[in-house]
Amino acid sequence: MRVSIATTVKIKINQPQSTLQPQFVSFYLCLNGCKKGFVNGCRQFIGVDGCDLKTSYEGQLLVVVARDPNDQYFPLAFAVVENECKETWRWFLTLLLEDIGDIQTNRWVFSTSICCCACILQKGDL
Repeated sequence: MRVSIATTVKIKINQPQSTLQPQFVSFYLCLNGCKKGFVNGCRQFIGVDGCDLKTSYEGQLLVVVARDPNDQYFPLAFAVVENECKETWRWFLTLLLEDIGDIQTNRWVFSTSICCCACILQKGDL
């Protein structure tokens, strides 16, 4: 399988002691093709949302989508995190903005129903 070197994959684990097995904390993925497609062809509108994962491992799925010129959803990035909180949203959105560019330069417009995500963006923490 071939993967572009510009694809971003981040995996965080927690291993408090070297004798213990590492524990999953979070995972982020933004494919290079999605980055390029968004920057070169999509509207500057970004939708952000999250949902519970109903598996034995639980966790949260965080997703970012855009709108393409045909007004269809365009997947941009996603993350799997242990829980949905200000810290995980900050981590996710910081990685996203590293991939697509900052808000001031590109004038991205974010849409979300998630209060903590909106608070992070309004406070300028990113």
